Amino acid sequence: MKKFNKYFALFSATIALTALVGCSSTDSSSSSSSSSSSSSSSSSSSTDSGSADSSSADSSSTESTHTPSGTSVIAISDLNGIFSPFFATTYYDRVIHESVHEYLMVTDREGQLTSRLAELDIEETTNAEGELQTVYTFTLLDGLLFSDGESVTADDVIFSYKVMLDPTYDGTSTLRTVSIVGLEDYVYGDATEIEGIQKLDEQTVQITIDGIDPAAVYKLAIVVAPEHYYGEGFVKGDLSGVKAKTSEPMGAGPFIFENYTNNVVSLIYNPNYFLGVPKLEKLKYQVTDTSNLLEAVITEQVDISDPTASPEMLARVEEAGLHYELLDNLGYGYIGINADRITDINVRKGLMHLMNREPAVKSYYGELADIIERPMSTVSWAYPQDAQEYYGYSTAKALEYFTLAGYEQIDGKLVKDGVQLRIEVGISGSGTMDHPAAPILTQMKTDLANMGGVLEIFDTDGTVFFEILNAEEWDMWVAAWTATADPDMYQIYHTDGTTSRYNINDPELDKIIEDARSTNDVDVRTALYSDALDLVMDAAVEMPVYQRKNMYVINPDYLNIDSLPDDMTPFYTFYKELNNLEMAK
Repeated sequence: MKKFNKYFALFSATIALTALVGCSSTDSSSSSSSSSSSSSSSSSSSTDSGSADSSSADSSSTESTHTPSGTSVIAISDLNGIFSPFFATTYYDRVIHESVHEYLMVTDREGQLTSRLAELDIEETTNAEGELQTVYTFTLLDGLLFSDGESVTADDVIFSYKVMLDPTYDGTSTLRTVSIVGLEDYVYGDATEIEGIQKLDEQTVQITIDGIDPAAVYKLAIVVAPEHYYGEGFVKGDLSGVKAKTSEPMGAGPFIFENYTNNVVSLIYNPNYFLGVPKLEKLKYQVTDTSNLLEAVITEQVDISDPTASPEMLARVEEAGLHYELLDNLGYGYIGINADRITDINVRKGLMHLMNREPAVKSYYGELADIIERPMSTVSWAYPQDAQEYYGYSTAKALEYFTLAGYEQIDGKLVKDGVQLRIEVGISGSGTMDHPAAPILTQMKTDLANMGGVLEIFDTDGTVFFEILNAEEWDMWVAAWTATADPDMYQIYHTDGTTSRYNINDPELDKIIEDARSTNDVDVRTALYSDALDLVMDAAVEMPVYQRKNMYVINPDYLNIDSLPDDMTPFYTFYKELNNLEMAK
């Protein structure tokens, strides 16, 4: 039996893409997935003082010596109101549910998984047929309670697994991609239990998967949801009861959900929190327009916000005497193309050559963002450091590819079979084109018009943006991916991926992705991902645009700066220690 931290030491500081976000000021890490949100441990992280490697939750609030006090307000962007650990799709919806829930395992400052609600042992073994299998044994800490005082048990863990593995599940979790023994019989057959998920005792759950899957542990380290709250009437094939609770979450996290009214989410401290009673009595999340994030702190409407980092913003923050933190973003911005809507690869390559990235990004971010050349965050160990530009900006090359696709310039129009080339693109710029990629689109519009084509830009708010995107009603779109703690590309780029909007459907790419998730050899995986990223680029379905920094602005007159985590990283922000936040004296 191998202890988890030793076994997975190779996977420190890793990233994978999981969630979509639509606006530059909100593509910081979270989910799961928008973005979203994948129910994986990477969306949360352990605290230094929480004794994450301890075997019990003895530091419960019943022994706390302090009384929670004060109300802190944190600015967030648009919410969909889906605060479910199973169905949340946007970053800030995930922030809400993670304030209320807890994970089996979490990431530390280096992105390496460590214990949270449970300790983990991993063993490689063989079944009766001599086939390799991996066994994960989660043992819950002693004395864990949900916020209503009910005990956290193995039954709650198994219930949470069953929801995400249900045949009717339509959330963003990728747990079903793990080769859990007996999963196919449960999803597609008559089985009412999953053979590979076993309850050993009231605190221990064992999961057996076929083969080796280096990304599996990140997907298995799920949020533990209370069965008695979410699971009333739950039977296989019926998630209606679970979905009925999406707007009113309840769990074992540091805070308890009170309500969501008038664009404010109100939470109160959880007296049963296993790491001790939070220092704040109440925590509020205020939906704030992205253009007003700094002013909201200056005018004391909120204590913390995350305005888009730019040279101008830095100067304004310093002038106002506010505290700020700059962190590399756990994700990246991109422009996507739906290959099912633009089926000719030559048209897609032509559009790629019309994307003039650097002037747009530098004018928006200055030195606080870099152009990237492959669709992966540069924070990841799998990002190819020697990557070169794949498509340079060139109107001549663009026209060359349009011509290869059969388009001709006739009477001032770029047409094929009598139909003018027309592209529809969505961007979440709040109706004012406030987005770093906006100049790219406006220049594309001009360049394409000069050739005789049409680029129609639809600038919406975040909610409308994702509704249209999820319905796949745009040819192109501008968004950003957030990340989890493994560079597995299955979810986004594999033909059977659950959150892809590219529709590549490339057997060669599928094979590389499958090979990369069947070995624990980091060098092999790095080489495979480099090849896979090249194939994605060649398919001309995604143009990586920028890797930026996140900024958190804090009013030191209201929030105690010393209560923020030390040495925050892309994997570990103040959201990971909400229980330690306190008001200034």
